[in-house]
Amino acid sequence: IIQETSKSRALIRFPRLNFLKLKGVQKLIRICHEDYTVDFPALTVLEIENCPELTGFIHNSMRKDIPTHEVLFNNKVLLPNLEKITISHLRNVKRIWYNQLHTNSLSMLKELTVKECDSLLNIFSPFLLRVFQRLEKLMLTNCASQEEVFQLQMQELDIEETYVIDSQLREMSLICLPKLKHVWTKDHKGKFSFESLQQVRIQQCWSLKALFPFSIAKDLQQLKRLAIASCGLEEIVSKSVEESDLQEIRFAFNQLSFLKLWFLPYLTYFYPA
Repeated sequence: IIQETSKSRALIRFPRLNFLKLKGVQKLIRICHEDYTVDFPALTVLEIENCPELTGFIHNSMRKDIPTHEVLFNNKVLLPNLEKITISHLRNVKRIWYNQLHTNSLSMLKELTVKECDSLLNIFSPFLLRVFQRLEKLMLTNCASQEEVFQLQMQELDIEETYVIDSQLREMSLICLPKLKHVWTKDHKGKFSFESLQQVRIQQCWSLKALFPFSIAKDLQQLKRLAIASCGLEEIVSKSVEESDLQEIRFAFNQLSFLKLWFLPYLTYFYPA
């Protein structure tokens, strides 16, 4: 379904499509080669599996600063009601989305699963955390290049101190990410909250030295299950360098009922004194 919007542009709409699965399409490079806008107004579930040559939904000729082969979704893809994404075995994708998405696109996303995407470097930049506030479940498995999950700060980004983003994330599983250095980069001004988090599972992440920055740990009042195995962790909660040494450091996992710490040969502190 193609609707012409100008002499050189077109809108492609799938008004009733609510489920889309691409599996084993070995030669597929893009869904749309030209610089079109593609709208999936009813799509709620998207699964992409074993499409090794896929470089992105759309070739966006207007963006010369970011190679098109690195990003799966750009701001020409409209997904206003998408609730679940599962992607696996995409070897050419370094980022899932641009820092700028189309208005309201992906704002309803509740579940994200990523497996075997060996070029992927990170998932969420500060520019996108507000978009994904409704995300409840995150699962990352066997991504060989993944270095960080939530990038909470960038040198060129300056958010007003009153601007706080409350994530609805409840469950997070990070398994076999050998280059993962940070789950959260340190949030110096406390602009991001993950107080809904209830379950965390970390396994085979040998480059990870600390799990929670203090700014995140202090708000984890609903955390119920924490399982960490076969990791290079030296501490569970990293030391707060922003707080004064004279100020009392307090955090409490009041709802924690299950704690598993297994084969952590470098673990020295829960929280360093």
